[in-house]
Amino acid sequence: MDFRFTETQQIFAGTVRELLNKECTPARLRKMVENGDSTIPSLWSSLSGMGVIGMTGSEDLGGLGMSDIDLVLIMEEIGRVACPETVIEHVCIGIPLLSHAKGNGINPQLIKDFINGDSRLSSMLDTRYALAADSVDYLLVKHNHEIHLVSVENTEIVRQDSVDETRRLFSVEWTPSELTMVEIPEEVIAKAEMSATIATAAQCLGTAAYLLETTIEYVKEREQFGKPVGVNQAIKHHLADTGKAIEFARPMVHRAAWTLSASSPEAEVAVSMAKYLASSAVNHACRTALQCHGAIGYTIEYDLQIWLKRGWALAASRGDTTSHRAIVGANILADGA
Repeated sequence: MDFRFTETQQIFAGTVRELLNKECTPARLRKMVENGDSTIPSLWSSLSGMGVIGMTGSEDLGGLGMSDIDLVLIMEEIGRVACPETVIEHVCIGIPLLSHAKGNGINPQLIKDFINGDSRLSSMLDTRYALAADSVDYLLVKHNHEIHLVSVENTEIVRQDSVDETRRLFSVEWTPSELTMVEIPEEVIAKAEMSATIATAAQCLGTAAYLLETTIEYVKEREQFGKPVGVNQAIKHHLADTGKAIEFARPMVHRAAWTLSASSPEAEVAVSMAKYLASSAVNHACRTALQCHGAIGYTIEYDLQIWLKRGWALAASRGDTTSHRAIVGANILADGA
């Protein structure tokens, strides 16, 4: 398998990084939280204009027609800046599912609106709460194994407490109806859920990389007894172990994206292995960052706390290390039977 990315893929990821570094800053994240918002003004439209929101949409309808292997670099950049937007829910779940859906109101124009970002979507298919439900137009929800596309205007949403204030979660009350029900093939749903898991794993890597880079810079500058704390062997070991965890997880995330793009029968276990390793890596990065920074790392005044909370949230999202390790273990036992 050749996991090397093309020059075009790398250039696109670099362009997205430049945009995110400019528009998704710690100051803007703090302002968003202070204002009680779920999104950063103008960020969604900027991502839409660059084509990020329509990455998985059909080229015939204005999308980029990208596969999962195309997405992982972009998702890693999104994780690096703790982006609060519903990119995974919209790009990995919403557009792929609705592109194969049949039901009332499903038409090419609606799909185009999702692809170009004019309509926004969040999902509760594989989660208990909806991310940023107060900032989207539609929700994909599940009821008794049925999938419904519901306008947020016809729901009652309630903000829920969460560890990461930049990822606002909402419970949703709504009334199922034949008018909102959509028919989607089971294999399409399964693929979309695995795609969302890979994207979450890639965001784990981005968050972990940011935490490691920030911690390295901090220990170079922080002095004790007249010398930088980074010269201590124990600190170096923590940082090296974190770096190894990230670099070990990254190719597994790429492999999982490749297997899913290729419709390989190994996709399910590859996705779980990738999420297990990526969650472990970001958990490791959080521990190292907090240990090396000390108590200041968790204070509200210090920006590091944004990435610590994002790391913990992503590590648990769409299956934590325990659940994905169980899937991998069951597969190994089944192969040996």
